[in-house]
Amino acid sequence: DSWVVYLFDPTVLMVLSIQEIHADQEKIVKILAAGQLMQCSASVDILFLLDGSYSIGKGSFERSKHFAGKLCDALDIGPERVRVGMMQFSSTPHLEFPLDSYATKQEVKDRIKTTVFRGGSTETGLALKYILHKGFPGGRNSTVPEILIILSDGKSQGNTEIPAKQLKERRITVFAVGIKFPRWEKLHALASEPTEQHVGFAGDTAEAANGFYTTLTRSAICSTSSPDCKVESHPCERKTLETVKELAGNYVCWRGSKQQNAVRASLCPFYRWKKVFIKHPSRCFRTVCPDPCDSQPCQNGGTCVSEGLDKYYCLCPVGYGGDIHCAPKLSIECSVDLLFLMDSSAGTMLEGFLRFKAFLKRFLQTVMGQDSPMNVGVAQYDTDVKIPIEVGQHKDVFGLMKSIEALNFSGGEAQTGRALWYVAQHGFRSTPVFADVQNGLPRIVVLLTDSKSRDPVAEAAKYAREQGLFLIGIGSSFLRAELIEVTGNPKQIIIYSSPQDLLSKIPELQKRICSMDSPKG
Repeated sequence: DSWVVYLFDPTVLMVLSIQEIHADQEKIVKILAAGQLMQCSASVDILFLLDGSYSIGKGSFERSKHFAGKLCDALDIGPERVRVGMMQFSSTPHLEFPLDSYATKQEVKDRIKTTVFRGGSTETGLALKYILHKGFPGGRNSTVPEILIILSDGKSQGNTEIPAKQLKERRITVFAVGIKFPRWEKLHALASEPTEQHVGFAGDTAEAANGFYTTLTRSAICSTSSPDCKVESHPCERKTLETVKELAGNYVCWRGSKQQNAVRASLCPFYRWKKVFIKHPSRCFRTVCPDPCDSQPCQNGGTCVSEGLDKYYCLCPVGYGGDIHCAPKLSIECSVDLLFLMDSSAGTMLEGFLRFKAFLKRFLQTVMGQDSPMNVGVAQYDTDVKIPIEVGQHKDVFGLMKSIEALNFSGGEAQTGRALWYVAQHGFRSTPVFADVQNGLPRIVVLLTDSKSRDPVAEAAKYAREQGLFLIGIGSSFLRAELIEVTGNPKQIIIYSSPQDLLSKIPELQKRICSMDSPKG
C-alpha cells in the first residue's frame, strides 16, 4: 500500500474526513441517498464485534453503537431472514446478545442502545478465537451465510492475523470498520478479500451502509435494490493519525568534560513530537441509483430535492409554486390575520422544530403573493411563550423568510395550554394607540406541535375560541385527541404520518384557512 504523510493541525481535526471518496458532490449525494434506501432481505447471520477497550474510549464506542444501529436499518431482521447478534471485546470477549434473541429490527436497535462500555486492553485476537471455538452464538450452524462486522481502531495488543485467517477459511465474511483514527493496515489484515470492498469507516453511516450493501449484492448474498441501480468504483483516501518524532533544530547545550570541574558548550539536537495524518490511497465501490431529479422536473428556477428513488419536491422561488413543478402560483385570496404557534419544547426536539420551520417557509412561499391580503405572525412556546414575529409585521415574503430562519430552538417543557392563554390575550394586538380597535379580519391560530402538553389545554382553548379565534391544529397521529380538544372540531385538525407527509399538507391547510373567511366558515 502506498502512503503519504502530511502534518496535522489540531484546530482543523473535525474538518478533515478520515475516509474521503473522490467524486463530484452530485455523485456523493446519490451515494448517500442510495445508502439510506437499501434493504437486505436474505437469510443471513450477522454478528457485530465492537471494540470496547480504553484505546477506543466511551465516545467512540457510542459512535460504534450508532453505526451498528443505523446499519440495522438496511437489514430485514426476522427469525427466517436476517438475524443479528452482538459481542463486545476488550481484555476479554463478552457476548451482549446472541443472534436468536430478538425477532424484530426495533428490538435489536433498542438493545444495541443499552450496551454499556466495558473498557480494558485491546485483545482482538482473543475475541476472534472465541468465535472460532464457540461459533456464532444463536446462529444457524453455517446453513446460511455468516458475516462478522468488526468495529475497531485496529490497535490490538495480540496477534490477529492467524485467527482472522482461520475465520475466513471457514467461509465467514469479515468486514472491518474503522473507528476513531484507525490503523488501516491492521483492518485490511482482518477483512475478507478483496479488502477494498470489506473495509470501511463508521463516520458517515449512510456512505458506509452503501459500501456494506454493495459488497453483499456483488457477492449475491443480497439482491439489488433496483434493476436500474449500478455499482461504481471511485478512488478514495483513508487517513490515520500518527505521532512522529521531528528534528526541530540544534541548540547550544552544556556538556561535561574530562577535566575536573569543567564544562564545555556544544550543539545538541532538539526533537519535538507532532501529530500527522498518513494517507492510504484506495478504491471504494458504491451503489448509485437513478435520481428523480435527473430529468430536471422543476420549472422557473426551482430547485429539485429528491426523496428516494422515485419521489421529489421542488423548492420554488418567490412568486412560483402553483403546482409541484413551480408553476406561477395562485396567492391566498382570503383576508385573514394568521398566527402560527410553533412548539419549541424538548419533546418536539430540534429536529421537529426545524421541520416546522421548513414547513412554514414552504407554505408561505406557496401561498403568499406580493399583494397578499393575509397578515402573518409567528409565536413559539415551551415553558414560556414569545411572539418574535408580530402579525402583519412583514408585508414582503423575503423579510418574513429571514425572520423565520432566525428563530431558535429553546427546548423547555411543552405547555400548550399556557401558550393558548397567551396568544388569545397578546397574539393579535394592534398598535397601542388603537389597542381596542380590531381590523375585522378573521383571526386564525395554527398550532404546530409534536409533543403532548404538560398542562391542561381544554379551558385555555375554550377561552381562545370565546375571544373569536379560529384554531387549527397540526400534529402526529398520537396527538389527535389533544388537537381535537384544542380546536373543538375534528375537521379543524391536520394529521401527518411522516416528516415527508407534512409537506404534502400545504393545500389542505390553505383550504382550512380560507374556509374561515367564508360566511359558512
